[in-house]
Amino acid sequence: MTSTKPLAYLIVCCRYIGDVLVTTPLALSIKTAQPDAVVDYLVFEGTEGILAKNPHVRTVHTIPNKKASIGKLLSLHRQYDVAIAAYPSDRTVVAAAIAGRYAIGLTNGWRREWWKHLLLDMHYVCYDRLHVVQNMLMPLRMLGIEPVPQVVVATDATGGQAVQELIPAGRSYLVLHPYSRNSFKCWPAEAWGRLATLISRQLDCLPLFTVTNDAADKAYLDAILAHAPSGTAVLNRCNLNQLAAVIAAADAYVGSDTLVTHMASALGTPTIALYGASWTRYWAPWPDGCHEFSPFVQNKGVQRVGNVTVIQEAWECVPCNKEQCRISTRNRPECLDAITPDQVLGEIQKHALRTHSK
Repeated sequence: MTSTKPLAYLIVCCRYIGDVLVTTPLALSIKTAQPDAVVDYLVFEGTEGILAKNPHVRTVHTIPNKKASIGKLLSLHRQYDVAIAAYPSDRTVVAAAIAGRYAIGLTNGWRREWWKHLLLDMHYVCYDRLHVVQNMLMPLRMLGIEPVPQVVVATDATGGQAVQELIPAGRSYLVLHPYSRNSFKCWPAEAWGRLATLISRQLDCLPLFTVTNDAADKAYLDAILAHAPSGTAVLNRCNLNQLAAVIAAADAYVGSDTLVTHMASALGTPTIALYGASWTRYWAPWPDGCHEFSPFVQNKGVQRVGNVTVIQEAWECVPCNKEQCRISTRNRPECLDAITPDQVLGEIQKHALRTHSK
């Protein structure tokens, strides 16, 4: 596409907050190729926080997740030169088709999605053996824009104040983030508590647990702390940019399959990601500085790429990419529960620690 004036782009992501974060290479790529271009976003309400202070984004529009949003969409009708459907979800594609004079994006390639192919001027069919970052960057090639595969997380220097209140000056610490939107992605509370004990006893670091404002997460943390050493540090509640600053200064990070783990990997912090049944080849955290198309193509077992170590069982049935386990008597993926704290500690010591163990 050619134009005598800077183009206005809209990136549409009607999905969860972690999915929004993973789209940030789109904005970075556009601004790298066209510094004068305008890049805005359209996302669900409650997910816009991950884009706060992103230097490549001008405006973030929001729509309700579970309510009709046709009024907002019509107000954006043909307001953008190019609208990009960053995921193949129905609302994402429809919104891009409404807002853009030229609409491109992703589809799954299913026969029943024929109508999406009509709405989009150009589309790319997702290939699940490529990482999600590389999949969503493919449409940019259709525009002649060179992709820059780098997830962008903005930090807030005030986040360091929270650490100073909890961690003695000069003391090394590890950030532990046990939560996930889906309970089947959560490691057992006893395992987190045991890991905190091992870190306290065997590493020259302090374990620092994050917090959320969710009541279920609070109960989960209480259960974890019941198995952790007395006085284990817990981070004060902070926004995502402050949390990013805390993680960026940590010696390592351990987390579940969730937004904050993707943040840690993007920040360049040595990251241990605990995965159960999910496709790591598609959904694993994107390593800082990575340019591979399929960095976690092995798709099971322990995988190390750049600053990211993914720990996943190598069972024959892993990864099934299912929320419920067909062979478990407890109706949850036991492959995640089988990961041991000693195994995680070993990976921290060998591959994911900025300081040396005692």
